[in-house]
Amino acid sequence: MPIAQQQQTEPQEETKPPPVDNKRNEPPFGTVDWLYYWAQFEGQMPTPIDVSLTGSMAYLCPELKWYNYNVYAHKIKLTNTGYTILLGAKWMTERPYLEGGCFRDKHVISQVHFHWGADMMGGSEHTVDKRRYPGEMQVTYFRAQYMTQQEALKYEDGVVVVCYMIKYGVNPDVRLERIIEGFSRCRPPKTTTRIGPYPMSLLMPMFYEDYFLYWGRLATVKGDSYTVRWLVPRVTMFASFDQMNEFRKLWNPWDEPNLGNFRPLQERGKFVIPDDDNPPVTFDRHIWCINPYWNLYNSTLPIPRVPERSISILSPEYRTKWWMLPPQNEYMITEMINEQENAENKEITT
Repeated sequence: MPIAQQQQTEPQEETKPPPVDNKRNEPPFGTVDWLYYWAQFEGQMPTPIDVSLTGSMAYLCPELKWYNYNVYAHKIKLTNTGYTILLGAKWMTERPYLEGGCFRDKHVISQVHFHWGADMMGGSEHTVDKRRYPGEMQVTYFRAQYMTQQEALKYEDGVVVVCYMIKYGVNPDVRLERIIEGFSRCRPPKTTTRIGPYPMSLLMPMFYEDYFLYWGRLATVKGDSYTVRWLVPRVTMFASFDQMNEFRKLWNPWDEPNLGNFRPLQERGKFVIPDDDNPPVTFDRHIWCINPYWNLYNSTLPIPRVPERSISILSPEYRTKWWMLPPQNEYMITEMINEQENAENKEITT
């Protein structure tokens, strides 16, 4: 297991690591296992919450790795559920997935959905530095060994939701534009349409550091409750006024414009760990800032002036079975062949 370490910061009462209690089988502080340990205590605490640099614990983990996000999907479907707009994609072979970072193993992408409000003053579920943004894009992942999202929800370590804040931008975001172009074909509730297909790298920002992490409850309209890890990256998306207005033209189940679907903000909260031999111990819910690196004066990063390069890499499965790649990714096969020839030539010369 890769070892993580705490970044040196000014000591603050709320960011001090709790003392290790061997009777609770608590993993060593500084490991990825220690992050997972707190799910049993914090997994049923309410969400969404406010996140910030000043209210979080700096924690170092390995770099987050993004696999197959440049591989084109076979098809992408948009669905107006009546509550939100849902994006689902299918691949002919292996799906995009995440590894490393705060994950112990492989997590595959499941679906994408959005939250918005009646105006530009609100819409995001989470707040950052007590500020609510016009929208939020949430991407759901599940642990690969559980095979499906529904099965993964039964386990504490099964599901992760990555939450991108959508800021106001003077210019439209081309990533959102690729999704919004299908809204006119699925405005009534319970309708679907196709877009693209695109690779996921064209629809969402990627990052390998600088993100907030916490445990919390995901409650459904059916009354079910699940333990979920929530990741809020400091990198954001943006949308113009006209783009956000397109979300408000979608209809809800009562054939009215859906003018908002974000949940109320919850308190960070405290939890108590009982001890048979000593008084119970009270902790604030943990909010970690994983690998904080960039400007530490604001909890969100500035909108980049130009699109950032993709940091996606091909998985070992695709690299050994390149014939599984879709036709749109034929250029990758040429690149892999050239890499192999260069490596062989280097061996011959040495």
